[in-house]
Amino acid sequence: MSSCGVLFVCLYVLSVCSQCSSVENIECRKINGCKCVLPDGIRIDLTQLNDEAKWLNATLREVSFFFHPCSNVPYGHHTGSDDCSSGSSLCLFNKTSNTFQNLGTTEDNRFLFGNLKDSPVILYKHGNITTGILLQCVYRTRTSFTVIGVPDEEVTHKLRLESKWACPAFELRTDKTISQNSDEGLSTGSVLVIIFFVFTILYFVGGAVALRLLRGAEGRELIPNYDFWVDLPNLVRDGMTFVLSGCQTTPSYDRI
Repeated sequence: MSSCGVLFVCLYVLSVCSQCSSVENIECRKINGCKCVLPDGIRIDLTQLNDEAKWLNATLREVSFFFHPCSNVPYGHHTGSDDCSSGSSLCLFNKTSNTFQNLGTTEDNRFLFGNLKDSPVILYKHGNITTGILLQCVYRTRTSFTVIGVPDEEVTHKLRLESKWACPAFELRTDKTISQNSDEGLSTGSVLVIIFFVFTILYFVGGAVALRLLRGAEGRELIPNYDFWVDLPNLVRDGMTFVLSGCQTTPSYDRI
C-alpha cells in the first residue's frame, strides 16, 4: 500500500460504528458527488466505480441499499412522494412494505474525516435521515458494499464501501494551477546562476573545440587561456593581500 493510502486507511482499533458517528472534524472539499480534494492535494475519487456496476447493492435482512455515487439515477417504481423513481444516488428498498425510499442525491452528500488517520466517510443528509458510508481502501479486484452497525442518534444507516477506488491519491494539477505557477517565474538569482553555468560550459567546451580545430591543440592546451587559469590562485592571493593592506602598494625600487 502506498504511503498516501496508509495515511488515510483506518487501523480499525476502534469499532467501525464509532468511526461513522464521529465524522465531524475535517471536511474534504467536494468537487462533485463522488470526488473531493483536501487542501494538501490528496483526493478521493470514486468515478471509476461507475465502470464496475451501475448500482452497488448491500442487503441486511429485509432492507436493501442501492448506491450510485457519481450521479442521480432513477431506480425502482413509484411507491411514494419520496421514492427513487425521479433520480437518486442512494436508495433504500424495504421488502416487507415493497417500498423505495430516497436516502440522498449527489447534492445531499459530503466527504468527512474524523481525523487525518481515519478513513473518509460519505455522509448523506436527506430530510431527517442521515446515512454514513465508510470508505475503506483495499487493493483487490472486486468492490464490496455492505451494511454495518445499527442506527444511533447521529447516523440512521451505516454502510461500508471497500474498494481500490476508495484509496487516496494526489490530485493532478489543472491547467489553471500550472498557469498560475508559471506566472511566478524564476527568481533573479536563479536566472543569473543558469546564465553563469551556460556561459561557463560554452566557454570551455567551445574554446576547446576551437583550439582543436584551429591550432590542433592537445591535452592541457585544449583549455582556453590555460596560463591565466593556472595563475589564477596567485592573482587571487595578490588581490586579497592588496585589500587587507588597505589598498596600499608595496614601495618598489624605482619609487625609492
